[in-house]
Amino acid sequence: MKLDTIGVTPFTISRRGILAGGSALALASAIGAPRIARAAEPLRIGLVTSLSGTFTSLGESMRAGLQLLLAEAGNEMGGRAVELIVEDDQGKPDEGVRKVRKLLSQDKVDIICGVISAAVALAIRDVVTEAQVPTFISNASANALAREAASPLVFRPTKTSWMLGSTGARWVHDRIAKSGGMTLGADYAAGREYIGDFVSTFQELGGSVDEQLWTPLGTTDFAPLLTNVAAAGPEFVYAFFPGADGVRFLQQMRDFQLTDRVKLIGPGALFDQEDVIPAAGDAALGGVNTFQQSPDAPNARAFVEAYGRARGGRLPGEASTAGYVTGQVIKAAVDAVAGDVADKERFKRAILDQPVETAMGRMAFDPRNNQAILDIFVNEVKKDAEGRPFNTVVHIYEGVRDPGPQA
Repeated sequence: MKLDTIGVTPFTISRRGILAGGSALALASAIGAPRIARAAEPLRIGLVTSLSGTFTSLGESMRAGLQLLLAEAGNEMGGRAVELIVEDDQGKPDEGVRKVRKLLSQDKVDIICGVISAAVALAIRDVVTEAQVPTFISNASANALAREAASPLVFRPTKTSWMLGSTGARWVHDRIAKSGGMTLGADYAAGREYIGDFVSTFQELGGSVDEQLWTPLGTTDFAPLLTNVAAAGPEFVYAFFPGADGVRFLQQMRDFQLTDRVKLIGPGALFDQEDVIPAAGDAALGGVNTFQQSPDAPNARAFVEAYGRARGGRLPGEASTAGYVTGQVIKAAVDAVAGDVADKERFKRAILDQPVETAMGRMAFDPRNNQAILDIFVNEVKKDAEGRPFNTVVHIYEGVRDPGPQA
């Protein structure tokens, strides 16, 4: 039986018990019994991710990253065994809401985490807020979740779109060119946000962008865009295409012989180490990205080695790292409260008061919005010692903080 309140237990304290153990001790034990009973129950964590649809490979990687962390932790947090319940949101907001409601009402989860799609994250925000269940958004980058849609028990141990777009603009402005560039993007919410944040920051720095071109998510033929790029001969291209779109874009950049002629930069998803680079191969070489993670990051070495052992030598990308890091943050907080996650305020303070050492680096959370304050890595894709295209850290923007609720 799950006990949700702290009170006197149903059993009675006998006179013999009081005489033998002392009244104060017996009463303390009686009052503390429900808390002990709660700690003895499994900690139920609901992972909502995309295991079918557009983001399937990312969802599978996220699950693998979290499962690795749990295995390393002996499937225990705060003295409680962990029960992981995985649900597929299919990358659809309505399905995400349905699965979250199921986790809350049927599975009685203590914590919810995951979510690849920003649209899903925004859709479930009110549901988890009303339920007052601690929720960790592992991947979705929508700026709104750190601003107008920030929520008291929703934490995000990953980036906002602005954190990547703005640092990309700073890198281009300081190291590549202050004008003469173009942007190319997938025409959906994430693409609009990344590129919008790049352009606005670039302009604030005094730079100018010549042309912005868009194409639908799921585009297979980038020839119309690349013909424009070839004709314009820009100083740089800032681009965002996720997953399979990114692979096709990079391959077609090479086919148009633009890879060595145009400096290409984008958010990390364009050059994801696990989801894009293995398929794109040498077409990714020379690309630059700003990202909250890198297999070359100082804190990532142990995770990279463990993930490689568990996944047949694969290097981790954003989604697998996000799953692992989310697990690290949850474990640190659950350990800090000795498994008593029912005390929501104490659990929240445990997250906000003490930075967590993660595979992304030392992670603190902004008390204004529960958004992680992150080091953002500038990665350049170079060949590693084994000749594989590899995201190599060439610069770190330390302690990047989203503008927050007033932005």
